[in-house]
Amino acid sequence: MTIRLSTFQIHSKGLNGLLDMQKAVSKTQEQIASNKRVLSPGDDPIATTRILALNQELALNKQYNSNLQTLSNRLNREEAAIGGVSDLILRAQELVTQSGDGALNKEQRGFLAIELQATIDAMAQMMNSRDASGEFIFAGYQGKSEPFVRGDDGRYRFTGDEGQRSIQIAAATSVASSDSGKKLFVDVKSVEPTIAAHANSGNRGTPPATIGKETITDPEAFAKLYPEDVVIEFRPLDEASPPRLTYSIRQVSDGRVLVQNEPYSSGDQIKFGGAAVTISGSPAVGDTFIVESSDRKGLLSGLEDFVAALHKFGDNVADKEALASKTANALTNLSNAQTALLETRSSIGARLNLVDNTLTANEDSNLAIQTALSTLQDLDYASAISQLTQESFILEAAQASFARISKLSIFNYI
Repeated sequence: MTIRLSTFQIHSKGLNGLLDMQKAVSKTQEQIASNKRVLSPGDDPIATTRILALNQELALNKQYNSNLQTLSNRLNREEAAIGGVSDLILRAQELVTQSGDGALNKEQRGFLAIELQATIDAMAQMMNSRDASGEFIFAGYQGKSEPFVRGDDGRYRFTGDEGQRSIQIAAATSVASSDSGKKLFVDVKSVEPTIAAHANSGNRGTPPATIGKETITDPEAFAKLYPEDVVIEFRPLDEASPPRLTYSIRQVSDGRVLVQNEPYSSGDQIKFGGAAVTISGSPAVGDTFIVESSDRKGLLSGLEDFVAALHKFGDNVADKEALASKTANALTNLSNAQTALLETRSSIGARLNLVDNTLTANEDSNLAIQTALSTLQDLDYASAISQLTQESFILEAAQASFARISKLSIFNYI
C-alpha cells in the first residue's frame, strides 16, 4: 500500500507538534510564576475539588474571626460600662450611708441628695453606652434608641426591650454579644414589693398619654394586693353623668373591679390598693395602662425614691425613723444590684475566654488547611525547573528540525 503525504500535511503536522511543545513550555512557566501546580480543573479534577472545599473553609474561618473580633469589642465595651456603673454604686452606697446619719439635719441631707442625683445621672449615662457601630449596648433589639430616658417628671424610664443579641462564631455556635438593660438595671431584687407601670402599645390617644410616679402609699394595704397586677381602663363618656372621661381599675387575675368610673384629670394621682400612679395627657376611650406588682425594683428608680425621701423627711423623730428604714432598704437594694452586675461581669468574662479560645482554634485550623492546600496545589520548584529545561530543549530541537523539513519539496528531487 502506498502512503502519500502532501507538502501541506508535512507542514501542518510539524507546526502542530511545535504548538503543543510551546503550550507545554508556557504552562510550566506559568506554574513556576504562580507557584501553583493546579492551574485549571482539568489539571487534576480530584485535587481541584478538594482545593475549592479547603478555600471555602478558609473563607468561613475568616468570617468567623471577623465575628469574633466584633463580639470581643462589644463585650469589652459592655464590661467597661458595667464596671463604671458598679463604681458609681459604691459611691451611691457611701452617700446613702452618710444620709442615714442621725446627726445630719434636713438641709445637710439636701446637699447629699444633690450629689446622689448627680450620681444617678452618671449611672444613666453609663447605661446609655454605645458600641463601636454607634448602637446602644443595653437597649436589647432597639439599638438605635436610647434605653434610659428621663421623663417630664425628672425620673428615668427604660424604653428598650429584653432582647439579647447573638453573634455566630462557628457553624453551630452563637454567643450573646449583649445583655438587656432591663435584666441588668431594672429587674433588681428588692427588699419590699414594688410596682411598675406602662402604657398599652395599642393606645390611641394623640399624643399618647403617659404613666409614671409609681408609689406605694400604704405598705399594709399593698401587701393585701401583692402580687396582683391591675389594668387602668378609660371608659366611654356616656357611662358617667354628666358624660365625661372616666377610668376603672380591675385586677388582671380575676377581673375584680377596684375602682369604677372615677373622673379623670391629667396629672392627678390615681390610687388603688395601697399604691398610686399618675397619668398625664389625653388618653382616648378604651386606652389601657398596666400596673404590675413585683419583687423587683430598678436601680435608678430606687435611688430616685431615696432622693425624694431625703427632700421629704424632716428632723422630727418619726421622720428620722422612717428615713432610717428607707436607708437600710436602699443599701440592701444597692447591694443586690451590685451582686447582679458582678454575676453579669463573670458571664462576660466567660464569653471573652470563649472568644480567645475560638480564635486560637481557628488559627490552628487555618494552619492545617493551608498545609493541606500547599500539598495539593503548591509547585515542586526543582521538579518544575528540570521539566522546563527538558521541554525547552525539546522545543528548540523540534524548531530546528521543522526549519529544515519545511524547506523540503518534491521539486528538490526532480
